[in-house]
Amino acid sequence: MDMKVFEYFVALARTKSYSRAAHELYITPQGLSSAIKRLESSMGVSLVNPSNGGFELTEYGRIFHRYAQTFVLDQTSMMNEINDLARRKTGNIFVSITVGLMNSFPRNAIQDFNETSTTGAHVMVSRTVFDEACERSLLERRCDFALMNDPVDHKVFSSLPLFRDTMYVCVRPDSPLAQRTELKKCDLAGQTVSCLTPTEFKNVREELRPLEEGESCCTLLYGDEMIEVLELAMQNDCCAITLRPHIPIFAKEDFVAIPITDAFWGFSLAWRADRVLSPADQEFISAMEAHRVMYC
Repeated sequence: MDMKVFEYFVALARTKSYSRAAHELYITPQGLSSAIKRLESSMGVSLVNPSNGGFELTEYGRIFHRYAQTFVLDQTSMMNEINDLARRKTGNIFVSITVGLMNSFPRNAIQDFNETSTTGAHVMVSRTVFDEACERSLLERRCDFALMNDPVDHKVFSSLPLFRDTMYVCVRPDSPLAQRTELKKCDLAGQTVSCLTPTEFKNVREELRPLEEGESCCTLLYGDEMIEVLELAMQNDCCAITLRPHIPIFAKEDFVAIPITDAFWGFSLAWRADRVLSPADQEFISAMEAHRVMYC
């Protein structure tokens, strides 16, 4: 019996749909159907009972499903342990990094670590677009560590804060706000403001929520990348919210940057809370801590 059929059956029982289960499993519905039929033939009983276009398990199917769930969980745990051990023996550490964060982190930090590690560790980096992708990679054990925006969910992750700063508003020199040395979010009330799309970056979502409603309400224009935020500010002759690493590109277009003292941004190195740290892990964490920068 092909061990994959246990995973197939669990997915089918959960989704109650050949097409949805096949989509999750990256196989065709026809291939999934054939696998289930072969399983039923090998066991000599019917496990699935299609009914009025729906789906239900037979009594035999419910028994098989109960044991299949246990098998899939045990197999997943087994492969996680084997993969963890293999990584430890090879010294490979997989790190997922949210896009843009390397602008605020020394680009040679990881390369220097790889060249000087005393435990034989070697960091391999994968770039992801958004924080949620980093979280999924950690939870699914596809990476060992993640560099991602705060806040970190400490119910499931441990973390080392590496960077903390205020956000900045960029305005034209002739704006009344340009004379200020610092601002609060309430000072932007009534303004048109370009900023990063809040649904994609956790800290932006949390910090800018007051600007979407209440006394500090603004007209917000969203860009997926900071260069788009700059373009929106130029096209609409409005102010923009940015981060310290991006201030120079705004300055080139004749914008003045002012810190927003009650809007914060930062990122951390995170890992699964249940991870047992190896000597290589601990060496890597210490190496990253040496690059910590806290402006506030």
